[in-house]
Amino acid sequence: MKAFFLSLLFASSLSVVNAQETATEEAKASSKLQSQFNNLKSNANSYREGSNEYKVVSVSALDSFWSSVERNLKATEGQLEKARSGSREEIEEAQAEIEAQKKQIEALKTDNALKDEEVKKSDSISVFGIFYIPKEAFVILMFSVIAVLVLILAVVYFQFKNSKKVTDEKKRAYDEIDMELNEVKKNARERELRLKRDLQTEMNRIEELNQEISTLQKKVTA
Repeated sequence: MKAFFLSLLFASSLSVVNAQETATEEAKASSKLQSQFNNLKSNANSYREGSNEYKVVSVSALDSFWSSVERNLKATEGQLEKARSGSREEIEEAQAEIEAQKKQIEALKTDNALKDEEVKKSDSISVFGIFYIPKEAFVILMFSVIAVLVLILAVVYFQFKNSKKVTDEKKRAYDEIDMELNEVKKNARERELRLKRDLQTEMNRIEELNQEISTLQKKVTA
């Protein structure tokens, strides 16, 4: 952009310089013609008619003055054409410079856009190669995921701990019930054995009584 303004300023300066040179040369030519006219006027013969003064100019002097005028006109036209041609060339060069500067500016814009994209990518993390997210957001997301996982792990651990506690209590209750059942079975076997012994004793006594009755009956019959 700086080079663009410098080139435009340079072209404007050249145009101003050329215009000043042309104006200077035109002023010199005008001064020369004025001097020749004054000489032609002073060298001419004068006469009066009434209140009017007239000059008699020779044809050769008048032709010489006209030739000078034509030469000055042609020189002035040539200088003007040269100035216009130089100005056109300078304008074309300035326009070419402007176009080149525009292309450079577009190239710089494209390069800056690419650099900005690279900076964004460097400050971002690709997610499965589909899209990019900022590193700060990725860090926050990862910490959030870790926090959620830790929370889930803590919940699972407490549930496991509670389940183990309930299981231990049920196992302990089952062991107590099993011990009580074994004790009941043991007592029942002992009662059964005692009843069997008592029953056997009573049966033995009945057998003895039957034998005594049989003996008594035999004595009575005899």
